[in-house]
Amino acid sequence: MPLPLSILEQLLRWEQELDNWPPLQPLLQQRALPVEPLRHPEFQRHGVSVEVLRGDRLHPLVSGNKWFKLKYNLLAARRQRSPALLSFGGPWSNHLHALAAVARLLDWPLRGVVRGEEHHARSTPMLREASAWGMRVETVNRHRYRQLRGQPDLVGAAAHYVIPEGGDNWWGLLGAASMALAISGDPQRFSHVLAAVGTGCTLAGLRLGLPAGVEVLGISALKGAWQLPAMERRMAQLPGPPAPWHLSLAHHRGGFAVADPALLSFMAEFSDNTGLPLEPVYTGKAMLALLDYLARGIIPSGSRVLFVHSGGLQGQRGFRPPESTPNLSR
Repeated sequence: MPLPLSILEQLLRWEQELDNWPPLQPLLQQRALPVEPLRHPEFQRHGVSVEVLRGDRLHPLVSGNKWFKLKYNLLAARRQRSPALLSFGGPWSNHLHALAAVARLLDWPLRGVVRGEEHHARSTPMLREASAWGMRVETVNRHRYRQLRGQPDLVGAAAHYVIPEGGDNWWGLLGAASMALAISGDPQRFSHVLAAVGTGCTLAGLRLGLPAGVEVLGISALKGAWQLPAMERRMAQLPGPPAPWHLSLAHHRGGFAVADPALLSFMAEFSDNTGLPLEPVYTGKAMLALLDYLARGIIPSGSRVLFVHSGGLQGQRGFRPPESTPNLSR
């Protein structure tokens, strides 16, 4: 890779189409995502330069990679004249939260199928806000959730445009690839790009969109050895010749959305020292992994690293008292 010319031309056409969609303009004002130097004693000690892609600054509610994975899906739904949207996620889903905010801006009905029958529309701040913005929350048990996620026709998908969990489809992958185009300056100046991984859509998209000489490192927030062969299959399907990537399965710290006291303490200290806010589901674990990679020489001295901040800071609220629902202006 770099991004094949045919795909690049298509992305540029889609970006023009987004520009002509007035309600989305608040999300399109910042075309180039800011890249800022990040200073920490461990970076200096290991002789590594680190910069951070500030996806968290894109929008207060639709931040980071969530917007990138949604935007081309929304265009596809618009072209199909879909009367409503349907998607899936957990009770703390950043994806559903962001999608609900965008659907509100677009006056688009949204159904959100939520994992866990013990939950309801007000059981977490994320669901409470998504519900307040108009998302119809439908909670199901975990077995049923897996079934419906794989067969959305069982929940009346014919009347909806279906966006998979996490925005993880070809449109989402291309949206993640466009994150590479939004990096301020030349991305070839970096030797490594490091990002947290959930579904793997963002990691594959970054690999597609970044120059072949940049190694892409993914830090999984999930437990399970199944992730590696799944990612290998996904990377093998990308157009263009193979390019370097790596997926860590060793930095999840107990599993998805599990946050031990050491992680929370590290995040507080790191943010105090650097001014960079982190959250415990994705970016906190990814930053700990970066420090581990430096200590073990996996990222060698002299490297230039771009840390992708994928937003999702609202997820911090699962680890502190809830707040009031934000007022989403139309």
